[in-house]
Amino acid sequence: MMNNKIYFLKLLKSYIYNKKIEYDENVDWFEILRLANIHSVQCMIYLAIDKLDKRPPIYDELKKLFLKTVQISTLQEIGMKQTIATLNDNCIEHILIKGYVLRNYYPNKEVRSFGDIDILVDESDIKKANNALLNIGFEFNEDKSENAVQTYTKGILCLEMHTDLIYERLFNDFDYINYFREKIKNKEHVKNYTYTYELKKEDHFIYILVHLAKHFYNIGAGIRMVLDIVVFLNKFGKVIDFKYIENELDSIQLKYFSNVIFYICKKYFDTDIECTPIDDKKLEQIIDYILEHGVFGFDNIAVQSVMLRNNGDKGIKLFLKMMFPDMAVMTRIYPWFKNGNKYMLPYAWLRRWLYLLTNKNKRNEIGTKLSAIMDDDIDVNKHTEMIKSFGLKQDRHT
Repeated sequence: MMNNKIYFLKLLKSYIYNKKIEYDENVDWFEILRLANIHSVQCMIYLAIDKLDKRPPIYDELKKLFLKTVQISTLQEIGMKQTIATLNDNCIEHILIKGYVLRNYYPNKEVRSFGDIDILVDESDIKKANNALLNIGFEFNEDKSENAVQTYTKGILCLEMHTDLIYERLFNDFDYINYFREKIKNKEHVKNYTYTYELKKEDHFIYILVHLAKHFYNIGAGIRMVLDIVVFLNKFGKVIDFKYIENELDSIQLKYFSNVIFYICKKYFDTDIECTPIDDKKLEQIIDYILEHGVFGFDNIAVQSVMLRNNGDKGIKLFLKMMFPDMAVMTRIYPWFKNGNKYMLPYAWLRRWLYLLTNKNKRNEIGTKLSAIMDDDIDVNKHTEMIKSFGLKQDRHT
């Protein structure tokens, strides 16, 4: 099985560097297809196998996916240009982040797929931005929105409008929320736009690493997020201020995690970066965990159990925590509660319970979560060991 995964990585490397590799007769091509599907890298794999001397049995299926993805990407690009123009016309400052920016560093930006497009706006501009988006045909998706993230859809375009880069406590007992509130001051203009920005390259890179760590900590992250690091380093590794990055990663307690990611990039994708090697056995366990669980860690794992219990809570304690969220959680869920006092918590809980009980989908979700509390500990324990391997520690304030 590991042979298939290693060849899968070789195909991705072939795509990144546009270099042909040898056809392997011993590879299970349908396992390669499965990995491509769960990691949303089908188009990258297609472009790699298109160079092979022999067409594998999954060639035609991947070609169809490639053509469809390019079409969708083109439509998303048209929609985003209209969205960015509208925000500029309404004098709304915004910062482009994550996938929509990172895709530009790939050999073919169309193949770096994404579900949501992320934009950061100042909280004072939320109402103004909301009206601007509604006026060009977006619909507000209340079910998928929280206090710090508003979700809008328009056809195949899904837009997440953030007011913070990080809006929840994460790990390592560090305040990432206020850290990034300071870092967004280092924004840089995007060419040809007055109100469109990107983060300073070094700070965006640090944010991508924190975002990657967040996914690993919560449930897991796939190889596509690692590829984002690879292409970023290939594009900017020789020009960005790496001393600044190293100092910042040390100060935010992500130096060890980042070294693990850098070593994966170096070992499997020949990225030119200085890092400390990690034990081969440990590396194999990590890469196997990444590859087996898909782009966001949701495949082949008891997702709800891991998400609910990766902080060590069990049984009645976990049940009470789920039924009676603290102020930090309630503030994230409800905008109106942001400036609320602690005495308002019972009212917020009651409102939340009524919503959950009267919404069929939410009722089913709660049932799944309650079942997860009683699930076997195997996946939870494995995930806990894995995040320890990445040097990520539970935040005692969580």
